Amino acid sequence: MSSDGRVLSRPSGPSRRFYLVMGLVVSLGPISVDMYLPALPEMAASLDASDGATQMTVTAFLLGLMFGPLLAGPVSDAIGRRRPIMVALVVYTLASLALASVDTIEAMIVLRPIQALGSGSSFAVARSMFRDVLSGDALAKAMSVLMMIVLGAPIVAPFMGSLLLLFVGWRAIFLVLALVGALAFLAVWRRLPETLPEDRRRTLDLATSLRGYRSITRSRTAVAYAIAGGASAGVLFAYLAASPFIFIDYYGLEEHWFSALFAVAVIGAWLSQVVNIRYVERIGYRRIVLIGTVSMTVLSAALWWVTRTDLWGLAGVVAASALAVSLTHLVGPGTLTGVLDGFPHMAGSASGFATFVRFAIGGTGSAAVALFNDGTPKTFGVVVVVFAVITLAAIALAYPPKTATQPV
Repeated sequence: MSSDGRVLSRPSGPSRRFYLVMGLVVSLGPISVDMYLPALPEMAASLDASDGATQMTVTAFLLGLMFGPLLAGPVSDAIGRRRPIMVALVVYTLASLALASVDTIEAMIVLRPIQALGSGSSFAVARSMFRDVLSGDALAKAMSVLMMIVLGAPIVAPFMGSLLLLFVGWRAIFLVLALVGALAFLAVWRRLPETLPEDRRRTLDLATSLRGYRSITRSRTAVAYAIAGGASAGVLFAYLAASPFIFIDYYGLEEHWFSALFAVAVIGAWLSQVVNIRYVERIGYRRIVLIGTVSMTVLSAALWWVTRTDLWGLAGVVAASALAVSLTHLVGPGTLTGVLDGFPHMAGSASGFATFVRFAIGGTGSAAVALFNDGTPKTFGVVVVVFAVITLAAIALAYPPKTATQPV
């Protein structure tokens, strides 16, 4: 229930204010990565850390995003959505403040998962709120509308990070993140209605939570879509981890130009959401996911070839990676809908499961780039094509044989 006691009903659907508040909450994860990407090389120098160790702070954040949703999902199914989000935002804000004062890379690797615990929990619960009031293609369309709002963050965040890095220093980035977390808390507290009435809530105990997750994992369709969402995220996260070092260190791009090249991929992602919004209710989210996955696999293979041969240098890597990364955003809303659609009675748990798988699999994309970094873009190209192929295989499994009558 909101601060004035209202509950968002299914007939009224999400309002513009609802989308904006949800956009702010869901943006915390992306800006927590994107704002500090331009600062990774300077952070490595300031904390006397290797490039690989500094890249692991991205992986540590992604690992933290995995576990919060698994706890927050069942809790939100039992007590409603607003309170878990507000607690998660407090955790995020305090962790961001602590990160601004670290003096070792080890401390940052420890604190980043705690910060992610807050952003990941709020991220998963926020998405389940849409399932409370929408389903099917309408849900996929709403996810794209939400992502269009959220995609403003990857455009603004690297630019803000670059400015803070230039004029203040990398520690100021985490102070700004703490401020954004506090503003998100106030927005949820004052403006966000509850979406889960008391008569639709579940019992809060370990056995009920485990039974819920067991039923989700027994659904072939839900698991396949979750894996596809995670593998496509692996393409995106590999790009997030690799791009600063490829663009700045390998090709010698000046740091303040990084945000401009990063924006190329963001614009492509925004166009993918436009396509999804325009066509999802005409041809269905399942077909859009299939088309997007096949296209992403082809373009990932092209990216692998560009990084292997250094075809067209920086321009070739920017163009090929932007196209491949853009299509992860065409795939994402449909894969999430494929998980949530079958579990309206426990949308929080389903969203928590989807979020866990997304970051568990996706996080290995950034980890692989860090662990196998050879100082060239080649590792990035290999990682991207591997995760694209996994996405394609998972989407194939999401379509059971015609003789099957129910999920296995």
